[in-house]
Amino acid sequence: MKRKKWICLLLSVILLLAGCGDRKNGSDNTGGSENSAQGGDASAAPVTGGIEADGFYDIELTEETIAPPLQEGEIFLGAQYFNGERIWFIGNNSGQIFCYYEEQNERELLLENVSAGYQVGYTWYRDEEYFYVYSNNVLAVLRSDGEEAYTLRPEGRIIDICMSREGDIVLVEDSGMMGDVLKILNKESGTLSGKYTLSDCYGIAEGAARGVMIIDLSGVYDWDMESGEKTWYVKWNGTSYRPGMAGGMIYAFKMTEEGILEQFVRDGENFYVKGLKKVSLEEMGKTPLVFKVLYANEGLKLLVAKFNKENQEYHVFLQDRGEEYGWDFAERNDLEIATGKGPDLIAEDAVSDIYALAAKGALENLEPYFAQEEMSRDAYTPAAFQSLGREDGIYGMGYEMQVITHYIREELAGNNIETLLNNMENYDGQAIYNSLYNYTPNKLLDYFFQMSNDFYGMVDWEGKTCDFSGELWEKILRVVKKYGVTDRNQQWDEIARPVFGGQILSFAKADAEAMQEGMILAGYPTEEGMKHRLCVYGVSINAASEHKDGAWQFIKFLLEEENQRLVEKDFRLPVHEKVLQEYVDAQAEQFYYNTSIWSEGMAVQEEQLARFWECLNDAETAPYRTEHILEIIEEEAELYFTEDKSIEEISGIIENRVRLYLAELE
Repeated sequence: MKRKKWICLLLSVILLLAGCGDRKNGSDNTGGSENSAQGGDASAAPVTGGIEADGFYDIELTEETIAPPLQEGEIFLGAQYFNGERIWFIGNNSGQIFCYYEEQNERELLLENVSAGYQVGYTWYRDEEYFYVYSNNVLAVLRSDGEEAYTLRPEGRIIDICMSREGDIVLVEDSGMMGDVLKILNKESGTLSGKYTLSDCYGIAEGAARGVMIIDLSGVYDWDMESGEKTWYVKWNGTSYRPGMAGGMIYAFKMTEEGILEQFVRDGENFYVKGLKKVSLEEMGKTPLVFKVLYANEGLKLLVAKFNKENQEYHVFLQDRGEEYGWDFAERNDLEIATGKGPDLIAEDAVSDIYALAAKGALENLEPYFAQEEMSRDAYTPAAFQSLGREDGIYGMGYEMQVITHYIREELAGNNIETLLNNMENYDGQAIYNSLYNYTPNKLLDYFFQMSNDFYGMVDWEGKTCDFSGELWEKILRVVKKYGVTDRNQQWDEIARPVFGGQILSFAKADAEAMQEGMILAGYPTEEGMKHRLCVYGVSINAASEHKDGAWQFIKFLLEEENQRLVEKDFRLPVHEKVLQEYVDAQAEQFYYNTSIWSEGMAVQEEQLARFWECLNDAETAPYRTEHILEIIEEEAELYFTEDKSIEEISGIIENRVRLYLAELE
């Protein structure tokens, strides 16, 4: 149930105290069945996230530039840690391959007369017997004399290769929709075995305790490939760091005895050693501010890291859901806030109903803070100021936004829901709504109702009644059943596609593709006609926070012109009007590209720019209070789409459930 009644929250506190005391991101302190580190020191002990039993921690990033040991005409071919020492592979146009030992400042000639085909575009790795030379989808295994033992063409693109602690050669493939897959190479037979699925792998290396060490979107851990157990060293959840933020490609890494993740990184023509170290709250000497958000993306983490570096009094700790289910995460936050606890800063998606929190006085009014700072509201888009259902102030401040719209085949589009439905129902071709984004019947239902305040009059919020029996309701169900993706129609022509306007280049590309397929800009149906949807990502201050001044300092920081320029890192739009205009203007000067339609880059057209601004300027946020009723509709309507119940049967069930829900709102 999306909107818990506050009395239920208070009665449920005992569950929070009894069952969640040791819970960290949906698992225990060792990650469920995942083992502790063996053979490492205490500083490299496994963790679960940015909070441990002894308090908060964050990630400190250090960076040292390395002068490359390249002579004229030489190229960099890769690097690794070999017998504990960092080595470089270097090639030249004479077919020579060198190994440079960084600690000793010495180089060794490894091979001569090596084909140029094994240099440009290839990465080198070695063990005691062979050299492993790989590109995107080719792995050549060379003997110590440089002769080729065999060549493999894996199923996917090779991401990285390493030797495990037990001496096996392991590689990771990007297998597209299948994800990243780890496989073991039989060096003698030249065959690959095992298919261990990973999550967005950034690199692999010899394990510090056993198996292989992996950097992925979750954190850093050793993986025992026989048992499947993980030895965690750090998780990014709860910290202001995630892979890729600092830029560059990781070629080699290891865990030092001091518990520092040492990485050898190349960024363009520059080489660095970057260290990641856990830093405790005591080491920082600052007051902690906890910021709960469902998912902390790269742009937000960059902003948090910048704030933490510049602010000498407060340190923001990002707490996202990690491995926990989003529903459990939100419910736990609801319980904490209901008892006057919880985080200092709250994102809308971190709780079940941010509007209910505002109505109950659980959120701080930001209006006095703006007045005290004499900050001009004119500098920001109006949608950034979120009243959250109250008329007496600002209870949430948006710091980035995104517009979402829909393109629909021209002959089917209409300027209101009735025309749109009539056109779609009377169309006699075999077509689906959109297969790229997997528009199942329920997702298509969501499209029709997403922007409606009262389900086109089917719900009377004041009278606490509803009526799901009219012609419009039945027509929506028939159209959804006709165009929703099922096993029988996934290969049919598409009549529409959603388009996300978080970046002008991606918008222009999607616009051109839609136009190529005979679609026009349409938007979402509403009671007043067709509208575009605006998603504003905001932050509120918990009224129970003991550090409101620090929380406001962070919100003010997010809104500063300089920091608004970091928002684009997530393909979202800044709320600062000046930065937004500059960003769009700069993007419009660049080219977008798609090999399936064009052979060269395409410039953003004036009409595309006009449509982008039309979407953004005419967009509205979706009504908050309809979400739970829409969930009821989607759940029960599924039985009609699967032909288990008639429209009349599911309509009666929906009416009963909606009336019960409306009665509970008092």
